[in-house]
Amino acid sequence: MLASRPVEPYKVAMRAVTRALLACAALTACGVDDAVEGGPVLLVGIDGLEPSLVAELIEAGRLPNLARFANEGVLGRLETLDDTYSPVVWTTVATGQRTADHGIDFFFEPSSMRPYTSESRRVPALWNLVSDAGRSVDCVGWWVTWPAEPIQGRMLASYAAQAQAQVIWKSSYTDELREQTWPDDLWDVLREDVLFASQPESVWAELEGRFPLPEGPLGDPADTDRMTLDLAWTLAADRSNTRVTERFLGDAPADLVMTYLAVPDVAGHRFWRYHAPEEFAFEVNGPSVEAFGDWMALAYEDADAALGRMLEAIDERWTVVVVSDHGMHADPNTLETPETLQSGHHLDAPPGVVGILGPGIEPGGARLDVEPLGSVYDVAPFVLRRLGLARPEHWPAVEAGCRLDAFLSAAWSEEHPARTCPPPDRDWLSEHPRTHPPRIPNESSNEDFMRAFENLGYFER
Repeated sequence: MLASRPVEPYKVAMRAVTRALLACAALTACGVDDAVEGGPVLLVGIDGLEPSLVAELIEAGRLPNLARFANEGVLGRLETLDDTYSPVVWTTVATGQRTADHGIDFFFEPSSMRPYTSESRRVPALWNLVSDAGRSVDCVGWWVTWPAEPIQGRMLASYAAQAQAQVIWKSSYTDELREQTWPDDLWDVLREDVLFASQPESVWAELEGRFPLPEGPLGDPADTDRMTLDLAWTLAADRSNTRVTERFLGDAPADLVMTYLAVPDVAGHRFWRYHAPEEFAFEVNGPSVEAFGDWMALAYEDADAALGRMLEAIDERWTVVVVSDHGMHADPNTLETPETLQSGHHLDAPPGVVGILGPGIEPGGARLDVEPLGSVYDVAPFVLRRLGLARPEHWPAVEAGCRLDAFLSAAWSEEHPARTCPPPDRDWLSEHPRTHPPRIPNESSNEDFMRAFENLGYFER
């Protein structure tokens, strides 16, 4: 268990304000009544985990923390969406609703070419619903969360400025961006946990601590320097999210803690050809296979280690749900193109991974090679039930029956019966007007991003 930090001054004001603001809302919010309250929940999103590779690495003893889910809870495959775009799937995970309802249908709005923001979402997300029910939420690095929304808790929000530069879309943070946290002055505290792309020494130090860098040119027709840079700054973002999550878990954690990791996805897109060279029509560069052949496994190990640090910070009261938005395989569009950056692919909706661990969970073992345990629609309703809250009756997985409920023990289910409530969307949207097109944080946001990545060497290599 992490040592508890002293309560920061901003928290005193934040808690007083949120108690006052939410006291009335909690009386009528969806899910509030005299039912037995559930325990705290940690929801960990890990982008791009391929179930077959997870199974292989667990068997090899390389993923001890995910192995806990297979040994003590359940670990299996999870159906995803087609089209399988990350902001779409992660917004579905957070809202329990269809793309047409939540409004996030791609990386950026086509008419403006601006990245979608939290102001583009048309329905409440878990952090809104749980807050409105009078419970607390901590949210770290989740997709489409900038600008950070007022919640009963804490939020570190990521803005996808890099979407406009057509580079990898993942969490990234900058000192120049306002509304990156809720409350706003929380940034003054969290910035010490953040690794910035504008500080290349720190970014490269993290990469070199996990991934052995090749010495000298490899003679690969693909731009392996660019691939390495993509992984480097994504790893820095994962380190930032992990440190902030640990801070929250160690200091008065909320009832629901949500966080996001991305390195397995970027490793899959960039290094799949070296992980499985036999799947490609061209002969993959031999020295590169020797240098990068284990980087996919190392990326999975890194995410597993981050998960382990979070598990060490909580006790037996917690439910932990691990979710991956999709799997990965060789990109059929690049099987004969050795020069391309991308060699891993998921746009045909390969299933991701879901793991559940906690009190009242029936052990289900490893089910990574059988039918999926549920879908991305099942995650939000399952989280609400574990928190002891009612679920909006119009959600797809509530109407059809939440498949993840099958892993609740009979005793736990009897004590915490499933409950539903009317849709909160209409009232919520009237109180949270959406702005279109998505706004840009400031006039220099693209320049800030480009400058940070130039410092990293992104456009020189």
